Amino acid sequence: PQQQQQQPQQQQQSGQGGESSSYVLSVTGCKHDVVGDIVNGVFSMTTTTNHGRPVYKKNTKTAAGLEVHMYFWDDRDGAAFHGWYFGQKVGGDEVWAYHPNKTAVTPPSSGWQVPYDGPVDHALSISQHKGPAPGSGGG
Repeated sequence: PQQQQQQPQQQQQSGQGGESSSYVLSVTGCKHDVVGDIVNGVFSMTTTTNHGRPVYKKNTKTAAGLEVHMYFWDDRDGAAFHGWYFGQKVGGDEVWAYHPNKTAVTPPSSGWQVPYDGPVDHALSISQHKGPAPGSGGG
């Protein structure tokens, strides 16, 4: 019997926006007892946008099994809600950190309020790297 060899096909995103580059964000330094474990980590740009800005998703779930997203919200619900968020789902009620920057195209590197209604956590830092998302590390 003949064996057919199949080469794995790489999946290409058929993006309608023409975006071919993606970004990986590293979030470090958050010291908050609860929020730090949730927001610290590596986030990959998703193929979705929200209110005209990219949505990022953490590469790993929280200890409680929650997904973590970083996204932008415009002023449709009022100026007080306008800015960048870390939340369980885009536009959801559960958010862990907030940044009031209304003009940044990508999440700001510093100045995040942790928790979302708390003081600015000056230790929280976001660095951006261009390129493919790293593979999920063994654990």
